[in-house]
Amino acid sequence: MQPLSRGMATESEGSDLEDNISNTCLEIANGTEANAKKSDKQLKKEARKQRELEISAMEERALQEDIPQTPDDFEKLVRSSPNSSFIWIKYMATLLDLADVEKARAVAERALKTIIPREEEEKLNVWVAYFNLENEYGSPREDAVKKVFQRALQYCDPKKLHLALLAMYERTEQYELADELLDRMTKRFKTSCKIWLCRIQFALKQGKDVEYIKAIVNRALLSLPHRKRIKFLSQTAILEFKCGVPEEGRSRFELILREYPKRTDLWSVYLDQEIRLGDVEVIRALFERVTCLTLPPKKMQFLFKKYLNFEKSLGKDNERIQLVQQKAIEYVQSSLPSQDNS
Repeated sequence: MQPLSRGMATESEGSDLEDNISNTCLEIANGTEANAKKSDKQLKKEARKQRELEISAMEERALQEDIPQTPDDFEKLVRSSPNSSFIWIKYMATLLDLADVEKARAVAERALKTIIPREEEEKLNVWVAYFNLENEYGSPREDAVKKVFQRALQYCDPKKLHLALLAMYERTEQYELADELLDRMTKRFKTSCKIWLCRIQFALKQGKDVEYIKAIVNRALLSLPHRKRIKFLSQTAILEFKCGVPEEGRSRFELILREYPKRTDLWSVYLDQEIRLGDVEVIRALFERVTCLTLPPKKMQFLFKKYLNFEKSLGKDNERIQLVQQKAIEYVQSSLPSQDNS
């Protein structure tokens, strides 16, 4: 096993054994952790999301500086920013405040015709606003929503659209419709981890029993590609922790880690859930287990830092902090090659 400190940017070449130990333990004590490299796909996704947030913030500031009061004011705005779903939706909301539902519908239709095709997210936003409008004012409501939704499916990303409809049903407490929609979604998008997790989350929020959840998990595992299964199981465990059945989440993490004991990311997420619950003895017992594993030095460094940061966050037991630091030192000493006695 290579030294824990090997490869660190702060370590100079030619350091002796004591320097290796002290430098490594200093880094552990400081709790500094190198950011993992993100894939190009993640970076592009984050950049796109950030850009959308910035544009939305700019539009909102513009509206606040010169608040439109009348439909004529909004007409000027949509002429100057014809592809802004934010402005079109604000226009619709203003008309609804004036109790002019038909004009709000007409504005939605205009927006969908005006926004250029490549602005897919902007069009999606308007479609979502449109079926939310029908959910509030349509008659009969269910049919009106479905009519708009079916039209939208011809133009929008179907998964995003289904998720938006599901969110609306849940927000407005139409749980029977949400349940029916989720059944259709898990059939249509059966290889989507996100959709199955929505199904799990909905069932947990509805207070379904362990056997019901187990049946969904088994169906999901039969449908999901192998590469998505660990993600699905770990995210299911997180949902169980968050939705009031931590014992089930705990059991699920234990099963996963029995098969993948060297997955530091899974140990870290498991620890995060226990830390959120706040049972100090349970958390410490889990840290003691994980810091006794035989893992590559960088992974052990990460785990010791996490353990130390946890003890520091309690802020009242210097002895515990020193114990963790001592354990880290002992690990470093045991992992470094022995010096030749001459």
